[in-house]
Amino acid sequence: MGIIKTIQKKYNNLLNLYEKNLFLENKNIIVSGANTGIGFELVKKFAIKNNVIALANYKTNNLDNINNGKIKILKNDFKELKFSEQFINEIYKFRPQILINCAAIFGPEDQELEKINYENFSEIMKINVFAPIKLINFCIKNLDLKQIVNISSEMGSISTNKIGGYYYYRLSKCMLNALSKNLSIDLKTKRINIFCIHPGNVKTKMNSGGLMSPELSAQKIINILSKNNSKLSGLLIDMNSKVLQW
Repeated sequence: MGIIKTIQKKYNNLLNLYEKNLFLENKNIIVSGANTGIGFELVKKFAIKNNVIALANYKTNNLDNINNGKIKILKNDFKELKFSEQFINEIYKFRPQILINCAAIFGPEDQELEKINYENFSEIMKINVFAPIKLINFCIKNLDLKQIVNISSEMGSISTNKIGGYYYYRLSKCMLNALSKNLSIDLKTKRINIFCIHPGNVKTKMNSGGLMSPELSAQKIINILSKNNSKLSGLLIDMNSKVLQW
């Protein structure tokens, strides 16, 4: 690990020593991308005192191992963008109060302009953008929904982009950011807060060089949900609620 990364990691650890871990209880919460990384850690924490629908592809061993009776697992492959009537009805009957769009893929490492593969691009957009839109539409059919979290990335920021590249991932997260802003306007009369969160440099399958554990990032997201600050709705924020540039 380089010296800059070491300093960043120690700085993050120092900040976390002084922050109180908050929690939610008696909520109905839907988490996509629930079988790994941040999504999995969120489900683990939520299931202690809440009811959870965990959305995953067809690999659910991790979720099966932690199911305490408060987790309902729904399987769906978002890259197909097909949702059965049973899937939609399960969400409707659940009456979710919180939706967390955590499912995402980075795509291939080689994302140069000249090498864009539009089939790959379409698959990434389906998972990172179109599936969240579908889930939001399913959830707002009930009047219970009060919070939406879109797990984004600083790589979707236009103003902070200094190195270019990574077309698939950048454009998908940029669109997710725009979606979050639009939702905050269109759903304001329904009193639904939209939190668009850059979760930090998290060590996951998608980012093996990450500096932060998925567990810590999940707790930071829970803290944001618990505080439910409407002034942050429709903004791009980091895990410590700092507002980032679009």
